[in-house]
Amino acid sequence: MIVFIISWAGQHENARAIADALRKVADEVAIVYSDPDPELTFDVPCKLIRRPNELFWEDKFKACLDSTGSDGMLVIHADCSCDDWEFLLKRCVDAKKQNADIGVWAPNIEGTYYELRASRIFNIKGTDLALCAIIDAIIFYISPEIVDRMRQIKYGNNKFGWGIGSLFCANSYAQNKFVVIDQKVKVFHPRSKRGYDSAEARRQKKIFLNQYSISEMIQYQLLSTHVHFKHLKAAIEKNPLESSKPV
Repeated sequence: MIVFIISWAGQHENARAIADALRKVADEVAIVYSDPDPELTFDVPCKLIRRPNELFWEDKFKACLDSTGSDGMLVIHADCSCDDWEFLLKRCVDAKKQNADIGVWAPNIEGTYYELRASRIFNIKGTDLALCAIIDAIIFYISPEIVDRMRQIKYGNNKFGWGIGSLFCANSYAQNKFVVIDQKVKVFHPRSKRGYDSAEARRQKKIFLNQYSISEMIQYQLLSTHVHFKHLKAAIEKNPLESSKPV
């Protein structure tokens, strides 16, 4: 598989370090980056894909698709930290070798919107994998079949990329493939203030949802309901008196 590292201003040192850790063990490593400095260069011997600085996640994700052949791809955002990137890659490779039905794989990431406790459906017996509803598209592997589907999508009207991760998870289940989180691989993603308008991102996502097929939309609604129910259940357990008040 090819490994893509997503970088932007302020994250290039992290991207360089991750690429250096993976380039000797990965089939191919690419850094997909943007920066306001047109003279910026990287000294890592890997593929470099520069994107316009005014664009965001959607554009970088499409750049990954355009640079992928017939294989799956692993995408890593550079603002994540992991004690052992080689171990992460090995776990991903081993998981897809052992189970061809895995469509989406992700590590256990702390600091994302879709937390494992809310997304987990059940633990897969005899493994460290948990079947999950939806993942946050921070670090993930998607199989060749999912890559093919994502290539059919029109990009350009969803600048911030909300809904992309939901789509490849919904498509995975629509193809009778699994979405799994490897609970043995720990990654930290810092929570930070978004550098864009969330309301506008949400509006663009609603338009993007129109590209979902009927089967994908059914899966999306089921999976989202599962996550929202788990969040509600956790809130009730935390504060049962507040949850008992009439609406």
